Amino acid sequence: MDKFFGTICLLLIVCFANAQKQITVKTTVKKQTIDGFGGSIAYYENWVVAHPKRSMIYDYLFRDLGLSILRSRNMYMNEGGTNTGVNDTKTVVSEGKKRSSFDIMMSSWSPPGKYKSNGKPANDETMATLATDAAGNFVYGDFAKWWYKSMLDYKAKGIDIKYVSIQNEPNWNPGYEGCIFMPTEQTVYDKILAKNVKVASYAKAFNAVYDTLAKYKSTLNINPKMIGPEVLGIENAWSGRPGDYTKYMDMTRCYAVAHHLYTGTDPATMVANMNVLNNAYPNIPKMQTEYSDKDWLTLSQIIHNSLVYENVSAYLVWEIIWPGSDFIDMENPWTSGSWVNTNGFKVGTKYYMFKQFANFIKPGYSRVETAGSTSSLKVSAFLSSDAQKMSIVAINTATTKDSISVSTQDYIVLSGNIYRTSDTENCILAGTYSGGNIVLPPKSITTIALQASQNVGIKTISNEENQVLAFPNPFSTELTLNLKNLSANAIIEVSNLSGQVLYREKAENITSGKIGSELPVGMYILGITDGYKRLTKKIIKH
Repeated sequence: MDKFFGTICLLLIVCFANAQKQITVKTTVKKQTIDGFGGSIAYYENWVVAHPKRSMIYDYLFRDLGLSILRSRNMYMNEGGTNTGVNDTKTVVSEGKKRSSFDIMMSSWSPPGKYKSNGKPANDETMATLATDAAGNFVYGDFAKWWYKSMLDYKAKGIDIKYVSIQNEPNWNPGYEGCIFMPTEQTVYDKILAKNVKVASYAKAFNAVYDTLAKYKSTLNINPKMIGPEVLGIENAWSGRPGDYTKYMDMTRCYAVAHHLYTGTDPATMVANMNVLNNAYPNIPKMQTEYSDKDWLTLSQIIHNSLVYENVSAYLVWEIIWPGSDFIDMENPWTSGSWVNTNGFKVGTKYYMFKQFANFIKPGYSRVETAGSTSSLKVSAFLSSDAQKMSIVAINTATTKDSISVSTQDYIVLSGNIYRTSDTENCILAGTYSGGNIVLPPKSITTIALQASQNVGIKTISNEENQVLAFPNPFSTELTLNLKNLSANAIIEVSNLSGQVLYREKAENITSGKIGSELPVGMYILGITDGYKRLTKKIIKH
């Protein structure tokens, strides 16, 4: 008996754990506007250009992924005057533009050596900062002119830069290219040199570049948006938290507060600091411009948290194309005889996870409010600017399957597809959306891409038409619909007052014109749309 009782309890627990969860989307409650999803192509531009299978790589990177921002490294005058890297970037961008539309974000890893205190772009982990003139003043003007000239050169090569970040990780002393900018001009103790070193001010450098680009705006024929300070992380003072820099900056000149996430440990512990950033800059876009550490499932949660708690307008990953990457793992193009993969590259699970966001959420979309997420189920929703498309992203982090139904009580869905990535699925088309239960496999990310129709461009049905479209109301057995003024493709929906869709069908499939026999007694919302006319009306069964 005890064994039988235990078995029943276990079954109840399993059933409860897998019970369908109601996700409510409120499209009228809008959050941040999206600038885009993207990634960095840096240091391996020449590999892409030289790769024998580069056409396939370009297809994956631009046509298939759907990225809307490509972040590039400013290499102007940094290669002994050859500008080989600039020309390689030109080729990559040119090939990309043949396949899709995207914006360019340009970050400086280091200005040319003649503008730096160590005389070279590369560092040796010492406090290499801007050079000084004969009077001991930092060469902010020369740094700004370098930025202007670099933008002219890139533009001449067909590359219009939309977002400018004057320095990647300004407080970091890497062994590779870098340039130290502290929030203000200040003295910093260099452990390697064992002495104090005066470093340049990020705020002054930012203003110098801003003023120079504004002065020559007509020559550039573009109006780039400056972002910053693009520090290492958001948690620790040593990483240069955004606020450590922005309190000295004129933020009316800064389009977005940009940063990386390298000082984080896991998705949950990042949330408090993301909330701090969102509260500190409620009216300025926030951008996470370089981070893709962790496994694909953990990274998906970090992206979700960035969108939902920090309200970022853009999320960019780092090694979008890189040897050993789980995005596009590219092998050496000059040693094809030793390739491990047939085509000399491999597309990883992180790529397909990121596609679940990038391919279905475009610039101009707004994040809209959702309810129903849990500790293991994370859901966000995004509405296109014309309100004709909506993408819902659901991440199941649990080791057991879950299921959801979606309520869009202020939004009538016409059609939709469901896409999914897991350890064994690569952004597959998992089915069509019919308004019912959606199964979420263990450890998976699912995107519900909906075609819909709100009030945009739809004629409101008159009160006279309302009276004859559904009768009697209240009704006791069935509700009769008069669909003569609507097309055969009209969608009929009945939802409960919480917004859960209980019935959905095309008008052409309702042969008798009657619905509602299966409904219990209660109050409901009847929704009818054919793309030209729209009705939402309370109905009562007694």
